[in-house]
Amino acid sequence: MLHLTFPTHLAMGYLLGVYSRFPVAYLVVGSALPDLVDRPLYWLGLTPFTHTVAHSIAVAVPASLVLTRLFGRRGAALSLGWLLHIGTDFLNVATTQGLSTTPYYVFFLGPPSDEREAFETVTIVLPVTDVTHTLHPVVLALEVAVLGWAVLAILQEWGLPGRVRGPESD
Repeated sequence: MLHLTFPTHLAMGYLLGVYSRFPVAYLVVGSALPDLVDRPLYWLGLTPFTHTVAHSIAVAVPASLVLTRLFGRRGAALSLGWLLHIGTDFLNVATTQGLSTTPYYVFFLGPPSDEREAFETVTIVLPVTDVTHTLHPVVLALEVAVLGWAVLAILQEWGLPGRVRGPESD
């Protein structure tokens, strides 16, 4: 049985970046994007599940076209990471729960009432809080480190850390 977790998404984005000509940091951030959007919506009680708006191909494809149009290669890399996340989640659901539940993940039409329990089993709920799919604090630290690296790399590319510090004096 295949079970993909948040670190798997980050690794997939990183590997795609290493073996392609797209910027690695954008692919890594894009591969985390669906969880970074949908989980807070769920925690705030705005959505019933952790796989909703940003996990929907019906949202991702038009948004990816806009991102690519606005930001060129960087937007395309962000979009590819996003679509890679959805694709790996689709693969996870297809291999663990069968093809009958995959349309609800791909288009997020909402799970039918008779499949609500199966839908919720995709997300691992930790005993204390539903922070991520993470099962161990070391893995959580690695996730934060990898995502932090990607965000810092993008900010440095944009020249933002230098602007925050101000001009350096001799």
